Amino acid sequence: MSKHVLGSGVAALALAVAVTFSCAVIAQVNPPKTSQPAAKLQPPPRSVIQKLRVFLGVNPPVAVGGSRSGGGQSICLLSPWPSLERKGEAVPVSVGIRRPVLLVSGQLNEIRLEKGERILFQKRASSTGPIEGKIDWPIQLMQPGEQITLKVRPRGSSGGDFSAFLLQAADQKVLDTNDRLVELLGDDPQVWNQYVDRLKPEQAATAAALWSSPRAPAGWRTELQCSFR
Repeated sequence: MSKHVLGSGVAALALAVAVTFSCAVIAQVNPPKTSQPAAKLQPPPRSVIQKLRVFLGVNPPVAVGGSRSGGGQSICLLSPWPSLERKGEAVPVSVGIRRPVLLVSGQLNEIRLEKGERILFQKRASSTGPIEGKIDWPIQLMQPGEQITLKVRPRGSSGGDFSAFLLQAADQKVLDTNDRLVELLGDDPQVWNQYVDRLKPEQAATAAALWSSPRAPAGWRTELQCSFR
C-alpha cells in the first residue's frame, strides 16, 4: 500500500474518531517503506512512551486473591491494561479491540478465561516450565459489550489462588473503528509511534486499544511495565 493510500485511510479514520489532522501531518505518519527488518527492534521514542504512560495511567500489582498488593504474591496484567477502579473481586479492564493480546508480568502456573460458570479457555504450566510471555487471544472474537473473566495464577501459588480481571468489550462502533485503525497502521512500528505521538488527551481510550493489539510495537511493552510511576 502506498504512502498516499495509507495516509488517506488514516486521515479518514482519524476524522471518524474526532481527530483532526492536516494532510501534511498525516503524510508524516507514513514514512517511506523500508526493507530493513532491524528497524522493528529499535526502542520507541521517549515522547511516545511518555504519552502512553499518561494515557494508560498507573498499573500497580494485584495480590493473589484479587486485592491490591500489600505483601505476599502479586501480579500485573500488562495487556489489556487494567483500570485502577475495582468491581467486586475482579479488576475491571476495558477492551477496545476484539482480539486483545494477553500479557501478564512474571511466570504463571495457570491462566483461564471464564464466562459465568463456564471455562472458555484454560492453560496450565507443564512439568518442565511455567507459562510466560504474551498469549494471542485464544477464543472467538469478543463481541460488543461482552464480559469475560480472566484468571491468572502465578508460579508457586496453590491451586485456588488466582487474581481475577473482568474484561469488558467496548460497543460495536468503537470496536469497528479500532479494528480498522489497526489494519491501516499495519506492521511498521514507526507508523504506530508517529500516530500515537499525535493523539490528543481525550483519545486515551484509542491509545489503550492500540496498546492491546497483537500488531502493536514490541518495544512498547518492554518500556511500560508494572507500577511505572
